[in-house]
Amino acid sequence: MAEYRPSTSWPHRMMSFQCRQADLNRLVMNYLVTEGYQEAAKRFMTEAAVKPGPHMDTIGDRLRVQDAVRVGQVKYAMDLATRIYPRLFETDNYVFFHMQQLRLIEMIRDQKMEKALKFAQSKAAGFSKVDPRHYHEVERTMGLLAFDRPEYSPYGELMYYSYRQKVAGEINAAMLRCHEGESKSKEEPMEPRMMFLIKLILWAQAKLDREGFTDFHKLDLAHGDFEEEFRRSFQGF
Repeated sequence: MAEYRPSTSWPHRMMSFQCRQADLNRLVMNYLVTEGYQEAAKRFMTEAAVKPGPHMDTIGDRLRVQDAVRVGQVKYAMDLATRIYPRLFETDNYVFFHMQQLRLIEMIRDQKMEKALKFAQSKAAGFSKVDPRHYHEVERTMGLLAFDRPEYSPYGELMYYSYRQKVAGEINAAMLRCHEGESKSKEEPMEPRMMFLIKLILWAQAKLDREGFTDFHKLDLAHGDFEEEFRRSFQGF
C-alpha cells in the first residue's frame, strides 16, 4: 500500500480559515471563568461585550476552596467544598483521595509524623479502600515518612507548591462537574477550551514538522502579544 502523504496545498488552504474576534473572546472568557479569575472576567465581560457563561456565579466559592488548598489548609477546603456541594466527595472518589493525600502531605510538611501515621492508618483517610490503580500514589506518599528531610527524598515533588496547585485544579474541575451535573468520567480533567485548543495546535505543529512541512506559522507561547499570536496560529498554520 502506498504511503499516505498529505497534500502540499493544505497549509495554503489553512490561510483561508478566518478566526472571528467573537470566537476568541468566548475562548478567553471561558478560560477566565473556568480558572476562577473573577475580576478579570468581569472586566473582560464589559470590555468585550461577551456573555460569561454558566459558571460565573460559582467563581467566588471555587476560588475560596482553591486558595485554601494552595496554602495547605486542606481540611478547611474540604469542609467548605462540602458545604457548597454536599455530594461532591461522594460522587468524586478520585478527588477525595487526592485531597486526603494532600492532608497527609501537609502533616508531614509540618513534621507531625505521629499524627500523619495515625491519619494514614485511619478509616476516615480512606487509603485502605483506594482504587488499586492508585496504590503507587499511596506508597509514594507514605514513603515520605521514611526521610528526615522528605522534600529531598525521591518523592519530594509531592511537597512542591506545584502539587498543591495540581490538586487545587482537580477540585476546581470537580466542583464545575458537580455544578453542571455532568456524567463525565470523574478522572477526566475539565480544562478551559482555550488550553485544549492550544494543545491541539501544538500537536498539529509537531505532526507537520515530522512530515516535513515548514511553510506555516508556529505558535510562540512566549510572544508578547499572545492574542495576536493565537490569531496568527489559526490563520498561518
